[in-house]
Amino acid sequence: MPHVQELPDDSELDVPLVPLTSSTLLAGAHHLGRQCQKANQEFMLCKEEEKDPRKCLKEGREVTRCVTDFFNTVKGNCAESFTEYMTCLDYNEQKLVKCRKHQAKFDTCMENQLGWKRPELGRIGQHAIVKTDRPLPIKDVRPKPEPVFIPEIPPDDQLPPAKAGTRFYFW
Repeated sequence: MPHVQELPDDSELDVPLVPLTSSTLLAGAHHLGRQCQKANQEFMLCKEEEKDPRKCLKEGREVTRCVTDFFNTVKGNCAESFTEYMTCLDYNEQKLVKCRKHQAKFDTCMENQLGWKRPELGRIGQHAIVKTDRPLPIKDVRPKPEPVFIPEIPPDDQLPPAKAGTRFYFW
């Protein structure tokens, strides 16, 4: 009898969605990446180690909570400059170069109101060692099955000639 996969309950999967457009996410991406870095790294580490998304639902909920809290904080402190920056990106095909004035205004607001500096270019994408309290996953080592049938390959001199000629023929 095949192994039956157990699915999580609907209550475990019920997570409020973050109803944001791509322009909104792009506008807040740098600050969001720094503020939710720990939750994101924890989630990605879980996905990589466990190889089963059902085991990482708690970490996924933590990422969603962090993103929601981040945008609520931005809305409460820098709503006007953020909306201008997001709208500029929306109208200019999400080209950051065309919205540098609005970006500078938003970054200044974030630094003055919340003390959050925009990370340096390339800082978020660097490799990092993640310290976690989660226990290491138990490796399920299964032996590879032995091949059932290995066909005999005849030597080259016993192969029939190719129907369309040799592939080494050039015009």
